[in-house]
Amino acid sequence: MKYLAFMTRTDGPRPLYLLWAYLATVAGTIVFATLAVLLFPTPQTAGEAAAPPPFFGLVIVWPLISTLMVWGVVAGTRRITPTYWHAAGLATAAFIVFFSLIAGIQGGMIFAWPYFMFCLTFLAWQLKSNLDGFVMTFLLQAAVNFLPAVLMMSQAD
Repeated sequence: MKYLAFMTRTDGPRPLYLLWAYLATVAGTIVFATLAVLLFPTPQTAGEAAAPPPFFGLVIVWPLISTLMVWGVVAGTRRITPTYWHAAGLATAAFIVFFSLIAGIQGGMIFAWPYFMFCLTFLAWQLKSNLDGFVMTFLLQAAVNFLPAVLMMSQAD
């Protein structure tokens, strides 16, 4: 965990924290998504592709809802685990189950890493205040969703 130690440091500039957290989240998600696709390939369907979600929904609404979910789950896991790292890990396991039920095991694997990072962000910044935990987690999620949202919007045209 020494490579992720920066995730628990909240004494530096917030934009720098968000940049490093963003880079670590995206890099880890790429690795997990690649593994998920290689280990659990999904059968090709002949149906029409679903329309992409709206930009506002991906960049504002979903991070808002998701941050509230993170807050609720880590509030519970923090009470039954010895450290914040364990709390983030247990909360991530809950999110893996949740997303696997909705989107299959591949979806659960793809969301594992970002939700671990979101949980760590929330727990680290919550030590300052609940508002700090909420805002920093929301901003990280919005940043992570921004580029995929832009790419989806450009493909929809």
